[in-house]
Amino acid sequence: MADNQGQDPGRRARVVAVLNGKGGVLKTSIVANVAGQVARSGMRALVVDLDVSGNLKLDLGLVGEPGDDKGKGIVDAVWSGVPLPVVHEVRANLDFVYGGRMLEMLGQLAKNDMAADLPTGSVAGEFAQRIAEIAEDYDLILLDCPPGNGELQDMALAASRWVLIPTRTDQASWDGLLAVGPRVKRVRQEVNPALRYLGVVITAHNPAATRVHRNTLARLEEVGETVTVLQAVIRHSETAAHDCRSRGQLAHELARDAGTMRTERLMYLRSRRKAGAAAGSNVIQLPTALSGSADSLAGDYLALATEICTIIADAESEAASSIGGQA
Repeated sequence: MADNQGQDPGRRARVVAVLNGKGGVLKTSIVANVAGQVARSGMRALVVDLDVSGNLKLDLGLVGEPGDDKGKGIVDAVWSGVPLPVVHEVRANLDFVYGGRMLEMLGQLAKNDMAADLPTGSVAGEFAQRIAEIAEDYDLILLDCPPGNGELQDMALAASRWVLIPTRTDQASWDGLLAVGPRVKRVRQEVNPALRYLGVVITAHNPAATRVHRNTLARLEEVGETVTVLQAVIRHSETAAHDCRSRGQLAHELARDAGTMRTERLMYLRSRRKAGAAAGSNVIQLPTALSGSADSLAGDYLALATEICTIIADAESEAASSIGGQA
């Protein structure tokens, strides 16, 4: 599996597994929106849906597309050695690999004795190899991991350089976060020694809460190693999140449309006033309002994307300096 079987960890230096043992922590929304912000900046991004729920396509507005194979392409790539089925340009500079219920097959295959006959000796090793084959085409690759399938989580961790853990501040989310630690430690020891934490990002957060960051640091001591709490937080905005998913839009796209609709509503009201608001006139329909918090939510995702890229860039600079000093 992975590095001790001939794979170059440097090729996966910008691959991030987004993982928590608990669902409902905005993991999928973070994958979609961080990648969207990175792509929007002009960098190349890839998102891979490794969740059997296959919900990443909802955030990207790809429901009902003919290319949706429910994850079968990932299964074929792992078991038969064919390239990952990348869907190109779902947004400018943003590529995508479908997940879904077919991924459950990989959990079964990972436990099959025949997995040892694969070129890398394991299902996780084969997936890591497929990622390595295309990693140099992208500035950032984000893997949307399932909350409860250990085999798929191991597969993502074997292919990644970084682990990002989104968490709410409720007890169930903390339990899910603490479950990540032992899995990361085992994968690091057995197959991927280059794996390290990118950090923890607080989600569904009330910006007015001032003690969350301090309490988070205290709870992270239970993980047993140093894990950074990122400065960026993703605020709680149920209306904006609903509008994004129902419309198949990223937060910055929703914010753009919400701004346009606000302008249209004002223009409508102005035209009605000038016309004397004739009774019974329904010539122009008032545009439906979208969430006014979309702009703030988009700003949160932009801040998170910037912090992630900065951490990775700093690590690369540090590694380059270390190599230069040894020359």
